[in-house]
Amino acid sequence: MIRLKSITVAWSLVSTRTKPILLLLLLFGVATEIACNGLSASKTSGNSVFLNRDLSTGDLSQWTHRDLGLGTDVGGNTNGAGYLWYHSNVAGRRTAGLTVTPTAHASPATNSDSVFLWEPRQFWNHQPYEIWLRTSVMFPSAATISSSGLRGEAPFAPTTGEWNWFLVFHNDSSPMPGCAKEYGNISFDVKTDDPVVSGAIGTNNARIALRIMGGNDCSPNIVWVNGPPLQWDHWYEMLLHIKWDPKRGIVEWYLDNFSAPYYSNLKIPTLFTRPKGYVSPSYTTLTLPNYRLHAPRNSTIYVGPLVVGSTRSSVLNAF
Repeated sequence: MIRLKSITVAWSLVSTRTKPILLLLLLFGVATEIACNGLSASKTSGNSVFLNRDLSTGDLSQWTHRDLGLGTDVGGNTNGAGYLWYHSNVAGRRTAGLTVTPTAHASPATNSDSVFLWEPRQFWNHQPYEIWLRTSVMFPSAATISSSGLRGEAPFAPTTGEWNWFLVFHNDSSPMPGCAKEYGNISFDVKTDDPVVSGAIGTNNARIALRIMGGNDCSPNIVWVNGPPLQWDHWYEMLLHIKWDPKRGIVEWYLDNFSAPYYSNLKIPTLFTRPKGYVSPSYTTLTLPNYRLHAPRNSTIYVGPLVVGSTRSSVLNAF
């Protein structure tokens, strides 16, 4: 915290002693005190952009980490695992193409395939921050791949069940008690009603779905929100409003209509609480994955520019 009393005294001295050298020394002292007390404009401004991945660099270098299924920041699009391509124009916007293959294993989870773009721990992924996120996602058909696809890209083909994740605020990797049942706190996927069959394509009632988890990590509160039927080749416009809190968090999801939320809950757990001796409450890291059950085919998801900020206006005006 900044000690307001010391700043008041400093400015009182400035008003009575106007020598330039003294003024400079006092201003330096105030600036040093602010720095030493950890004040950050990015943390305290009322209208801040925390993270901007607008793809304006013409590649995917804005993302801190890229995992093509071989390990974090290892390999590239010629190594035969997954594919992460930048596109300058897919149906009118800059795009990250995330393609999962049968040999892409960004995650060590058994019987899964995955590629990731992801960010390490950030101060705004913790309690008590309240954030807004804006992005867009497309699930391409063969027609879009034919017109815009690059090497390795293929039509989106969901696996059966509920394991086709594409945006996740993942719970932290801190040690957890043996009873923990923690997964990503805020997770989006494509869900189908087909019984889970290894390698099969999900066709029954495919839709975007949101899963929210939080509260007691050994008996978490779990809420599923089903979106509308899935449309291929459609840019889904997404806006999220999240407050990180293990008891009284906020989750609002806007889908293709930023004037009214598709789902809103103003009192819901969004972080996990752990017993004494463990990091509690949890925090999250932002992951943009194409993460599915193992399947014998390539499958692509396109994601547009992404921004995280402190207010609705900060993300709506970011790009």
